[in-house]
Amino acid sequence: MVKKMSLLKKIVLVIVTVIVLIALISGLYSLIHFKLYDKYKESKASYDIEEGKKFKELADSDPMVDGMVLAAENEVLKLYTNTETAAVAIVDKRNGTITYSNPVDAEFDPLASKINKSLLQSQLVVEFINTSHVAATYNSYDQAVAFSQVEIESLADGIRYTYTLGDLSSPTGIVPTYITSERLEKFTAKMSEEDAKFVTMRYVESSEGSGDLMELIEAAKTGASTLRKLNKYFEGAGYTQEDFESDMTDSGIEGIVPMSFVVALEYRLSGDSLVVNLPTSLIKENGGSKISNIQLLRYFGAAGTDENGYMLVPNGSGSLIYFNNGKTNVQDYAQYIYGIDPLASENVVVENALTARLPVFGIQRENSGIFVSIENGESLALLTASISGKLNSYNYIYSQYSLRNTSKLSMFGSTGSEADLPIAEDEIYDVDIQMRYSFLTDDEDGYSGMANYFRDRLLQEGTLELLEESSSIPMYLDIIGGVKRYDYFLGIQYLKTEAMTTFDQAAEIADTFNDASVSNLVMNYQGWFNGGYYHDVPDKITGLSKLGGKKEFEELSSLLESTGGKLYADVAFEKVTYISKRYNYLRETARYYAGGRIASFGQVNPATLTNLSSLFYIETLYDLLSPKFLPRYVSDFAKEIENYDITGISLRDLGDTLYSDKKRTEFIDREYAKQIVLDQLDTLQETGKQLLFNDCNFYGLSYADDLINVATSANTYYSIDEEIPFYEMVMHGCINYCGTSINLSDTFDQDDIVLHLIEYGASPHFTFTYADSSELKYTGLNRYYSTSYQTWMEDAVAIYSKANEVLTKVAGCTITEHEILAEGVKKITYSNGYVFYINTTENPVTIDQMTIEANSYVVEGGSND
Repeated sequence: MVKKMSLLKKIVLVIVTVIVLIALISGLYSLIHFKLYDKYKESKASYDIEEGKKFKELADSDPMVDGMVLAAENEVLKLYTNTETAAVAIVDKRNGTITYSNPVDAEFDPLASKINKSLLQSQLVVEFINTSHVAATYNSYDQAVAFSQVEIESLADGIRYTYTLGDLSSPTGIVPTYITSERLEKFTAKMSEEDAKFVTMRYVESSEGSGDLMELIEAAKTGASTLRKLNKYFEGAGYTQEDFESDMTDSGIEGIVPMSFVVALEYRLSGDSLVVNLPTSLIKENGGSKISNIQLLRYFGAAGTDENGYMLVPNGSGSLIYFNNGKTNVQDYAQYIYGIDPLASENVVVENALTARLPVFGIQRENSGIFVSIENGESLALLTASISGKLNSYNYIYSQYSLRNTSKLSMFGSTGSEADLPIAEDEIYDVDIQMRYSFLTDDEDGYSGMANYFRDRLLQEGTLELLEESSSIPMYLDIIGGVKRYDYFLGIQYLKTEAMTTFDQAAEIADTFNDASVSNLVMNYQGWFNGGYYHDVPDKITGLSKLGGKKEFEELSSLLESTGGKLYADVAFEKVTYISKRYNYLRETARYYAGGRIASFGQVNPATLTNLSSLFYIETLYDLLSPKFLPRYVSDFAKEIENYDITGISLRDLGDTLYSDKKRTEFIDREYAKQIVLDQLDTLQETGKQLLFNDCNFYGLSYADDLINVATSANTYYSIDEEIPFYEMVMHGCINYCGTSINLSDTFDQDDIVLHLIEYGASPHFTFTYADSSELKYTGLNRYYSTSYQTWMEDAVAIYSKANEVLTKVAGCTITEHEILAEGVKKITYSNGYVFYINTTENPVTIDQMTIEANSYVVEGGSND
């Protein structure tokens, strides 16, 4: 019996030991693999702050702006400023045009209210959450200029204004309400014995704060005569406003420090541009309030009611808003660059909006134009444009920047406004916001001139490169390989992978197109590894035997390349499907700030309009991988894909989706996340593979060899007057691109499609399967309702042939001008001399002594014209 007990104890001891060892190994693995992983920190950007010098105005032999002094000058521009109001003006020496940061006659605007007149005279508007958790706003005119709280410094090629926004006056003057006994003794020692005694008797030991904190007695706080004497004695002892603010802050007593913000705004001349910087590292917040947003130069270049022109906005492919268009009863245009951060947005989806992919906007007057690009901090930007007759008499466009997100935390598990506590993130995002205001010449007139100017600059910087001329345009095909489908074994439900298109079948599709004289096929093969379309995390590559082997995949690539085409292997890095087996969703998913919830999303439920539903297909639910762990998955995938002899990699989400991780201990804002993504694009480019992007934010363009699903239209906001192909005007001749899949669109008219492709210079794009599309009905891809290539083959060849007949003439050429001649009538001019006239109306139109038939086009010119 004793032996049995001894044996049992040994067994229990062994089991306990094994459990402890497993727990220790698991904990150690978790610590190293998740907590201590810090590869992402290598992507953190930094910036330098130039030391300012005492401002000294420059000698000006030809003064051009009344009431301002010359602050900087180069071969093209002159920078003037009013040191009292902090307003600036730019003189273009090439044509004498003057552009003001604020309307000259703002204070006399007949439409503007008092607060709107102040806004017209402000360079900054600060939105913040005060200590009572209430949103409030300060503008630089009322809260800084009016108090003479603006300082100017000289910089190389420019100036820096430092604004202190807020009423710094104290009811006690500079007499500290709270001060430590040590500090009090320091200053009373510099007073006469009588004065020191008078001061000392007005302080008692405070019941708040630390033990040596002294507090001004109540009678002294309210006695006018006493306060006058105290201010006199403290001033005589060398006590300053800075000492007062320091003592108030150091006391730690909430609410006694006057609420104020210090913000620096820098202007520098650079060639034909004014570069504006707002370094957030110089921002100071006093009094417990927290800045959430800053509106920057709201009225720079604002146009009055007597002017003609328009504003260019990056709405989808691009849009124009005409000055004084009379739309005073509709909402202003407002759009986030790269879309709103998913972790800052609501989960209710009320519209399917196209994203602003380019961080640019423009102002075109009759005799001058300004093109603005946001060169740093653009992922935090919201663009807003408004017309005259609403708040004031001006047409204006500006950007504001989210420097700290705010959200609502539901208390006690309740819902509703009474239980929601507004909270703001702890730290301001560390970023040097930079905007470039470029002043255009007559040769760069209009939105066509802006596109040419922007493209030329991107070519000079190496962001874009010109393509070689080609004998045909690409034909883009999304091919769906493996998909998940529910099946049953002994009554137990499970997900299995089905082949919609094998590698050999994809080769057969390519041969069919080649036989129809469509050879320049760019194939984006989706669902080729790790379980199919909704694949497991890509840290390793496991092929799908049902599709064929690695050899067949590489042979498909060779076949496409032999006829001038390409094969891209599709991968999703950021959106991790719910059914992923090697993913730790609690450790690796980005999190919300309020409550620390993980960032999980799904399909839009048509009943509730929330984007959290599986709609009975759990593989469509996904988590957003924290940017922290992106380097690990990308580097592992890069090592594996190098072993595949294929053309390139298709990035399903890496250039399209940008988001933060608000985990409080390892906070990553969107700008930080952008830098992490850029480093991962470097890693993928180093594999030697070409990169195809599913749509593409601006920061990814320098890596892109092909673009699919780009916006070839704009959101139909009420404030918009014209839709233009601005994005395409910049890209054409540099990167080949296509719009969304033609066979998955809501409507189909072959002539309309061809005319649209010609106007936008876009290649055709289709999504195909070899198997019948009905096989997708009970899968997570049931939204792809018409994909059978046999059904679409004839139409696809016809559309390609018609588009290729025209666009092959300008393959590798840039669009130099796009003109709206009349409603539904456009004229597109290319760098090789070809001109396309397009008529999308139901009636013939006569333009430039030629007749364009209804729903038709005419091609003129050429390289010899």
